[in-house]
Parts: sequence; structure tokens; C-alpha cells
Amino acid sequence: MNMKKSIISLVALLFLALGFTSCEKKSEGLTRVTFYANIELEGDDYMVVAKGSTFTDPGFSATMNGKDVTNDVTVEGDVDTSVSGVYSIEYSILNADGFPATATRTVVVLDATDPVEGMWELDKAKSQRVYDGTPAPYKGAFDFLIINNGDGTYFVEDLMAGWYAQGAGYGSAYAMQAVISIDDNGAITLEESFVPGWGDAADKLEEGKFDAANSTISYKLFYADVIEFDVVINKLDLGL
Repeated sequence: MNMKKSIISLVALLFLALGFTSCEKKSEGLTRVTFYANIELEGDDYMVVAKGSTFTDPGFSATMNGKDVTNDVTVEGDVDTSVSGVYSIEYSILNADGFPATATRTVVVLDATDPVEGMWELDKAKSQRVYDGTPAPYKGAFDFLIINNGDGTYFVEDLMAGWYAQGAGYGSAYAMQAVISIDDNGAITLEESFVPGWGDAADKLEEGKFDAANSTISYKLFYADVIEFDVVINKLDLGL
């Protein structure tokens, strides 16, 4: 046999053997196929319950590779129905290789006796955004929460009434979170506001009015020097 060819063959075999050894080391401890778990929530993943009521989790189930693994799911989060607010319940499970599967249920606790606290819906026909003097209609009758802070003020989920967060599809980071107060005559005062996505706030709020008889709120919101939101919202009956 030609000596040169023999040396080349031996070197090739050596690299081939090292390659197999390297692959074995890299794959050590890993399964050939990873099966992911799937968590299914019973009932709704967004629930509204009355303050002072009893909340019972509707339940859940989990499967992995055709097997029931419900008992392996970890549940975190509590709902305190004595305090108005938005609560999250997290369901999670890991597969054999440590990859997670998760699900979330949001539970909103509202006081049905509070005339302001609740879910409010934009009156699209009576609302608009005015940008540098040019008016434009809202894209939908968006809804958002107003919740009593328990100190005489209210938290507003989106003072811009969904223009960016819902209408433009930017998401909740572009909702204007705000705190307002309402006096005995229904006059609304803006206490503070913040838009997380842009890190800024409203310029001012004018002509804010809560009409208790008709369950409506109206106001003019000024933002970014050149934007005005003329907003009218109606309180939704959630049957609580």
C-alpha cells in the first residue's frame, strides 16, 4: 500500500472518531426529542368579580406527550376580593429538559356600589383626537378600567381612551395611566399621569365632568403640546 495514502486514511479516521466523541459530549444529558407541556384554563382567562364576593378558580388542566400532568402545575397569585384591583394568577410547568409552559388568568375585582369604579367604554361618535388642529375619529369603541384607590382618588387605566394602546396597536405600555379626583359636583381634577412607553405625561386636563345621573364622563386631555383628546365615555353594566 502507498505510504502516503495510508497516512491520509489514518488521519481521516482520527478526525472521524474525534467528531463522534465531541457530538456525544455535547448531547450528553439531553433527550433526543423535547416534549412541551400544554396548559388549558377552564373558564375565562379574564374575569370580573364583585368586591366582597368569593372567588373560586375555575380550574385548569395540563398535558405533555399525551399524558395528564395537571398535578405538576405550579400556581402562584392570590385574589383578595375585599380590595378592588387587578390580580394575576400564574400557572407554570417545566418539561424534562427544563423548558417552561405558562398560562395567566387576570381577575378584576370591582365594587358594584361605586358609581365611578368599573369598566368604561368610549363613545366613539362623541370623541376625537385633534392633532395640531386637525381632528380624527377614534378607530373603535375601546374600553378601559377605572378603579377606586381607596383614598378619595381613582386610577384610570388609559386616559387617552385607547387611542395608541388599542387603536394604533401599540399595546398597554402606550396607555396613559392616570390618577384623578372627583368632587361632589362631579368636577374632575387630574392628579398625575404617565405613559410608560414614552416616559412622559399629560400637559393638562380641562372640562372634566362626571355625570352620575347618566353614568358618563367627559373631558379634554392635552398632550405633547399639539394633541388634544376630546373624550366621552359611558360606564358599562357588568351585571355584578
